[in-house]
Amino acid sequence: MSDDPSAHAATGVEVAIVGAGLSGLVAARRLTAAGRSVRLIDKGRSVGGRLATRRTGNATFDHGAQFFTVRSPEFAELVAQATAASVVYEWCQGFDAEGDGHARHACHGGMNALAKWLAADLDVITASQTIAVTAGPDTAGWTMRQADGTSVASDALVLTAPVPQSLALLDAGGVSLDPAVRAELDTVRYFATLALLVTVGGDPAIPEPGGVQLPETEPFTFVADNQRKGISAAPAVTLHANHAYSAARYDDDPDEVRAELLELAGPWLGEATVIEAQLKKWLYAGPIEPLPDECIVTTAAGASLVFAGDAFGGPKVEGAARSGMAAAAALLG
Repeated sequence: MSDDPSAHAATGVEVAIVGAGLSGLVAARRLTAAGRSVRLIDKGRSVGGRLATRRTGNATFDHGAQFFTVRSPEFAELVAQATAASVVYEWCQGFDAEGDGHARHACHGGMNALAKWLAADLDVITASQTIAVTAGPDTAGWTMRQADGTSVASDALVLTAPVPQSLALLDAGGVSLDPAVRAELDTVRYFATLALLVTVGGDPAIPEPGGVQLPETEPFTFVADNQRKGISAAPAVTLHANHAYSAARYDDDPDEVRAELLELAGPWLGEATVIEAQLKKWLYAGPIEPLPDECIVTTAAGASLVFAGDAFGGPKVEGAARSGMAAAAALLG
């Protein structure tokens, strides 16, 4: 992996992928395995997107995706490979005493470990923000313009960032889509999530197996004891605020929001003392209603373009992975 965009500015590839989250990484692995030259570009400091893990001292928090299930043979094959590589493990069979027969999987050291495993040996540029993408007429393909003045050229393009961000890149580059495709993409909406990360002294009041799923009527939709989950050396609690609260308070003073959420978290923290509390924000935490197709394949100025991510075909981790698989299959023909 490379995080130096200037090292790639003068060269082109067959496929560029903007967004090194799960969809982009899965697509890149499949395309690379098929012999295509692929470059991933991501504005984040690390790969993974919402496969996000934060470490503070001895505390480790998963603050994006908390776990995943496996419902399809295609995803099961990928998870089996990651399990054999000691990346993935089974956390539990559900978050109540009975379970539901579907394993909840997590990753040793945090969910970001899955992204790093997928990224191994791939050509990835991180910490590089794409500000516009252009297609033709002077180039036979795509050009990604970066905030630092460099650019990346490719024959085909896969956009896996949240749909509004992907469309903004095309708009900035003056790229027009087929009106029907644009109209469908413009319907995609996301919910926001505010995540409270609390390092505590002592055991929090979270029952086995260290995670609780809650309805939207509750202040939090998911609460996790990252130590009991098996990823943190120190007691560390992740709490995801419900969608309505997250949307209403997203742009408010973060110190006030953190204090308010910390008070609401009291029943889950129990007698444990609060050592540190952090607020993390996800504007595009997940699609409200995914589009039916696992990816959208189109062209602009004669150049191939694919939209992928968890907004296509099905939400959550498995949906994102399957969308990446579909994007690769579409380009491989």
